[in-house]
Amino acid sequence: MRIGIFGGTFDPIHLGHLRLAEETREQLQLDRVLFVPNNVSPFKDEAMVTPGERRIEMIWRAVADNPHFEVSAVEVRRPGPSYAIDTLRALRAECPVGDFFFLTGTDAVRDLAGWREPEALMREARFVAACRPGTEPDEVRNALPPHWAERVTFIAMPGLDISATDLRARVRARRSITYLVPRAVEEYILANGLYSDRAPQEDIS
Repeated sequence: MRIGIFGGTFDPIHLGHLRLAEETREQLQLDRVLFVPNNVSPFKDEAMVTPGERRIEMIWRAVADNPHFEVSAVEVRRPGPSYAIDTLRALRAECPVGDFFFLTGTDAVRDLAGWREPEALMREARFVAACRPGTEPDEVRNALPPHWAERVTFIAMPGLDISATDLRARVRARRSITYLVPRAVEEYILANGLYSDRAPQEDIS
């Protein structure tokens, strides 16, 4: 089985996330894609992130009609910062047989040496780097040790310029987010008053 692992804050999940997951699934012929929301990202302020259970609920609502998409609470239920190697090991314990494909961005791939246990990461999964327009895969590949570069696959990022930061700002300003997030996610955000009183935060999800 070929399993995509898509980690992120997903605060909130939006159509850009979903389109990227579907493009990856199609191009790499994945059997399923697991969305794995962070508990505490090593790169974010915990106090500024919506509680994990609410983000999980939004993701479930977003993927309910796609039989290939699932949600994992492995990071949300684990205390402390969310490190990729811990997540991969936990998922491997749940799924001993299968090939893992870890979806991330090209900037993150360039910085793999700074991740926790990078050599173990590369053994546990192949990395899938989503390239923004103008990104040259060869430049990223050449910045990596050869034995890492051969474990990275590059795909083009869909041309949907949607930002979770912008979505939160729109909700705060009482502007529409229709057609930027799934309808079920929009309804959940509005029904639960999410983001309405949040101060602006830089988005790196």
